Amino acid sequence: MRRPVLFVLVAGVVTVAAIGGGVLALGGGDDSAPPAPTPPTAKTFSTTPLAGYDTTGAVVQRGAFCDRVDPRQVTAALGGDAADATSWKNGDTIVVAKGVKDVTHEYGCRWTGVDGTVAEAWVFAPPVGADEAQQMVRDAAKAAGCEPGNGPAFGGPTLALTCTKGGAVRTSYRGLFGDAWLTCEVARPAGADWDAADRAGRWCVGVLQAASAS
Repeated sequence: MRRPVLFVLVAGVVTVAAIGGGVLALGGGDDSAPPAPTPPTAKTFSTTPLAGYDTTGAVVQRGAFCDRVDPRQVTAALGGDAADATSWKNGDTIVVAKGVKDVTHEYGCRWTGVDGTVAEAWVFAPPVGADEAQQMVRDAAKAAGCEPGNGPAFGGPTLALTCTKGGAVRTSYRGLFGDAWLTCEVARPAGADWDAADRAGRWCVGVLQAASAS
């Protein structure tokens, strides 16, 4: 009469041993999880000096381009966020000087920083020939308060120009790309002391990339 009891006890011991062995077997595995993949490092944005950029192969479109300008290029050109932005297209009436409005024959845009710094660019809507471009270079170089420079090539013919008025400095590059006459400019407010020529050149690279994008 005791054998059934013994059998149950023995069976119970075997079952526990089997379960324990299973636990031991599972516990003997490697619980270490594989390392999580390292997220890619965010690439820091940096502008390119005009002297380090080949402009000879650029094909500029005689049309709207401002919406393709990288906002980071604008921030770099202004040295901070824009407080105001405007754009215009062929046939618009815009202010060309204080108290003077005119119908424009170009596509362009302008951003103004909180300190008065201005980054601007425009491309003529009508096609421009080489002879006409040469004449525009000569005329711009003779403008009052302006001094032509020996900056890097920006199209051909090309002109680097610095104009000073009331302590403010406007530095621009302009040139012919095919039949498109493109100008880009940075205006440094009076009292600021950063390198206007370098910043204008970097801004012009960003503009050229936008204006030549298909």
